[in-house]
Amino acid sequence: MEDRRKAITRWLWAAIPAMLLTSDVAAQTPAPPSDPVAPGTPAAPAALTAPASPAGPVCTRRGRLHRMFHHTAHTLQDDFIGYPEAFVEPPLGSYINRQFAVQVSKADTHRFTVYDTDFLPGTDRFSPVGASRFNLMYGRLAAWPGPIFVEWKPDKPELAEARRRAVLATLEAAGSPLPAERVVIGPSPYPGAIGAEATGNYNNMVGRSLSASPVYPLPPIFSASMGVR
Repeated sequence: MEDRRKAITRWLWAAIPAMLLTSDVAAQTPAPPSDPVAPGTPAAPAALTAPASPAGPVCTRRGRLHRMFHHTAHTLQDDFIGYPEAFVEPPLGSYINRQFAVQVSKADTHRFTVYDTDFLPGTDRFSPVGASRFNLMYGRLAAWPGPIFVEWKPDKPELAEARRRAVLATLEAAGSPLPAERVVIGPSPYPGAIGAEATGNYNNMVGRSLSASPVYPLPPIFSASMGVR
């Protein structure tokens, strides 16, 4: 196998100069044949005879080897390398920002929903947590084109309507009134889990907490500082 490889290498080194010489010979323009001159015919004047080109033979086409390399380079660029002007790379962090934007857009519905727990039980007055959420919602309202949802009360529709009017009155008192159609009554976008799933979720949480230490052990320096053996 090694002898065959050496033989192929020697053959290539011998063939390349031959191809170069052949391409140079093929690139020369052959001289046109001259018409035979009959005996006794006077010679043409010197002014009508085309002067010989001082630059030697004119090459009308490139050599065969040069064309082969030129075609190979274009093939590599078309199929493998590509063209620099076709690479339009987004700026650094654009994919992460796009992912964050999707997460924020999905959370906007929750941000602009006033839940039943945001009011004092059975009233249309905000609870402390509800007042804090309403203040945050008010600060983001300028960039939100959608509606504000008030969680419905199917068993007490009049209470849900009273809470809707309370939201409109609070916005008007704060100096940013909204059209009545932008505050609507509807179900919660995130109903949450039912009580029967609480036991399974709690067991999963405890199991993950207990398995965190062997799976993700602390480095020795932190273990020594925290007294963990």
